[in-house]
Amino acid sequence: MIEARALRKVYKNGAKELEVLKGVDLKVGRSEILAVLGPSGAGKSTLLHLLGGLDSPTAGEVLIGGTDIYALGDRERARIRNTKIGFVFQFYHLLPEFDALENVMLPLLIKGEGPAGLRERGAGLLKAIGLEGRMNHRPGQLSGGEQQRVAIARALINAPELLLCDEPTGNLDSESGENIIELLWELNKSRKMTLIIVTHDAQIAKAAQRVLHIRDGRIIN
Repeated sequence: MIEARALRKVYKNGAKELEVLKGVDLKVGRSEILAVLGPSGAGKSTLLHLLGGLDSPTAGEVLIGGTDIYALGDRERARIRNTKIGFVFQFYHLLPEFDALENVMLPLLIKGEGPAGLRERGAGLLKAIGLEGRMNHRPGQLSGGEQQRVAIARALINAPELLLCDEPTGNLDSESGENIIELLWELNKSRKMTLIIVTHDAQIAKAAQRVLHIRDGRIIN
């Protein structure tokens, strides 16, 4: 499904360089659930951003379905990102002036798709994740767990093959976090979706099919 080869990322600040990733190799199969663990500053989020085409590596390749996304132009890489990949972050990044349904619909509205059928599609996703009665509530009227569910529904609106999650339970209480884990695992099962989850959550690591540890920019197992 996705592969990283000799992936490096160096940030420059004047004459100083900070090497965050130091030649990471990684393969994740279709429908696999992979948890990536490591201390703060290890390079976990940077790795996730590079896998999702949100940043550019200093060196190395990221292949999705056999295609090196960084050998493509910006437009084609954006097309792959918008059609094959969903993103879920620790902080939900919902627009406060929009209700839950409007937030879910937003990625496709930005792409220029008309509202015809889109409301039904977004409502179906919210119903599927247990928020049928909260569609017209704005983020400030939702709990943290509900906001994260809305963010997950938004990530699913493009029917991605790959879901990248950066600390999806990190801003939640333990009960809400467990509910999010259950939801992600159900999505993996029902939609055959590949999950890569950057986390500090031991419950996620315990339940994942495979766990990789990253430290000082390198995979250590």
